[in-house]
Amino acid sequence: MKYLVDEDHWDLAGYAAEKQKLLTRFNQETANFLKNNSFHDGKVVSINIMNQENGTTKDPTTIKMDIEHYSGELYEIQWKNVRKFMMDYDITRNVYANNPHEIVFGGRRGLDEWGYDEILSLSKKKLQHEIFLFSQTTIIIHCSNIKIRKIKA
Repeated sequence: MKYLVDEDHWDLAGYAAEKQKLLTRFNQETANFLKNNSFHDGKVVSINIMNQENGTTKDPTTIKMDIEHYSGELYEIQWKNVRKFMMDYDITRNVYANNPHEIVFGGRRGLDEWGYDEILSLSKKKLQHEIFLFSQTTIIIHCSNIKIRKIKA
């Protein structure tokens, strides 16, 4: 993370300015969501990785994630032309601050809720999306495009 390093080092104004510059790279629904909303406190429902290799398409990997927004609406995020995908899920890190040997909710929340995220430009054609989940999981995706759409109100 560049702007949202940790709870003590958040440059919200800097990130808002950076994100504003990126909005033209997204379709209207995605840009509107990113400008006016977030997935904070949303629940990760599913993650699917599709390798659509056909011998001609460069970077044929797509990742889709369904998220239950804190409002109850269901959204899908799609990362297209993925070049890099990293996810460091380890349920044993999701512990209480005052009891570092007890897994939160006994591990029954799995990936847990979306904490915060940051989208940055890597180049004119590539983006980086870094997501931090409350389970202490970090997801990093390098891709050419991100699409967000509501799939259930």
